[in-house]
Amino acid sequence: MSTEMPAALASDAAGVEAEPQAAAGAWIETALAVLFTVAAVLVASFLAVVTGLV
Repeated sequence: MSTEMPAALASDAAGVEAEPQAAAGAWIETALAVLFTVAAVLVASFLAVVTGLV
């Protein structure tokens, strides 16, 4: 199997526009990012307290 891919020409790439992300998808993505960040901070805080680092 070949991994070579032809490069897009500048004139071809200019005509292709990405579809805007749906408003619902945008806020869900933000909410999930915040949720996972808060969960990671809580887990790190819990481990720090349990191991006596704090």
